[in-house]
Amino acid sequence: MKEKLLKALKWFLDSYIWLFIILLALDIVSKNIIVHYGPQLTNQPVVLIPGFLRISYTINQNVAFGMSLGSPLANRIVFSIVALLVSVGIIVYMVLKWGKLRKLYRAIMMMILVGAIGNVIDRIFYTATYLNAGGAQGVVDWIDFYGVWKFNFNIADSSVVIAAFMMIITMIVLEIKDYKERKAKQVKTEAKVEGEKPAKVKEEKVLSKTEQEKQKLLEDDRAK
Repeated sequence: MKEKLLKALKWFLDSYIWLFIILLALDIVSKNIIVHYGPQLTNQPVVLIPGFLRISYTINQNVAFGMSLGSPLANRIVFSIVALLVSVGIIVYMVLKWGKLRKLYRAIMMMILVGAIGNVIDRIFYTATYLNAGGAQGVVDWIDFYGVWKFNFNIADSSVVIAAFMMIITMIVLEIKDYKERKAKQVKTEAKVEGEKPAKVKEEKVLSKTEQEKQKLLEDDRAK
């Protein structure tokens, strides 16, 4: 029984499902807290790093970076469907490729899944406080890099961005590693070929000497 529990625990940790649960829970809880203090944060954002980072309350009826279909209702429906399709696609892919996926890729997939599901929850279900406040229907954003960026984020958005950077860095590292392995294999092959050349030369010299001895014996026989 203990071995089964340890095996299950190891699978759970290696799956990074725990990362998905933690990030999604943080996203939902943080949004509810931000909505509760929404009016105060709208009038007086909380500055964390002067000139760079603050907490401010906004409702994003569009998608990332202000992209929109022109209608809040269309945005809500279309972006919800797209997010759900992306979520299903990621889940299916992970199930089919589970045994072949690197642990880091599992973590990346889970973080992207948080981004898709976290924001679609806002668009479909909302929170009780959110509905009672009669606010606009959209995604709750509160991470504001006001010193360098005009768009707000939330934990779900941040998960996708971090996952994208992780994916890019991982691909670069693996490409460099693969290049080094190919280079080392090439050098090893060339060294092996170079090492075989003296042996061939030596063999040719031995054969040449044998032939010379045979020729000398024939000449001696003829002289007799």
